[in-house]
Amino acid sequence: MTSTTRTLVASLAALAALATPALAQKGPAAAAPDDCDHVAMAHWGGDPDSGLVAEAVTICGEDGRVRATLTLVASDGEIRFQRQYPTDEVMLLASPADGDMPTRLGYWLAAFTDLDNTTHIPGEDAEFPFLPAEGLTDADINALRAEARDMACYVQGLESANCLVRDGKDVREIGLMLFPG
Repeated sequence: MTSTTRTLVASLAALAALATPALAQKGPAAAAPDDCDHVAMAHWGGDPDSGLVAEAVTICGEDGRVRATLTLVASDGEIRFQRQYPTDEVMLLASPADGDMPTRLGYWLAAFTDLDNTTHIPGEDAEFPFLPAEGLTDADINALRAEARDMACYVQGLESANCLVRDGKDVREIGLMLFPG
């Protein structure tokens, strides 16, 4: 079992332990004050000397939804990657029980401490295939496999993880790894 698969399985198992009946609700979840204003951090590869930190921050929006912002910040303070997600649309963050958002953020960031390797990118005939990022070809993905680079795949939806690699000082998206939702 690959590191990414282990991380996803462990995270989904943790989610099942934290699950509430609200998980079955349809549509945007209302923000709970306990879900807002949390910060979690993780070093790339779990190494404080890696020069890259993943930070997750939750905020309550004016529309009543909780959003989580994922930011990768280099040691020089430059933002290398940033995305924001409604928490009710991210498997590991959806429908938290009272007060467990900090725990969920920790599970979400585990993908950055327990890195996978690009050799484990599933093929297109896999049960849960890998969908290359826009602009990447099959040849590009095969080259990434051959390079055996560190890769972080974090849950970014209800059935997929967004995979990132370091590219010099930058971070780049390489595609989505699908998993059963």
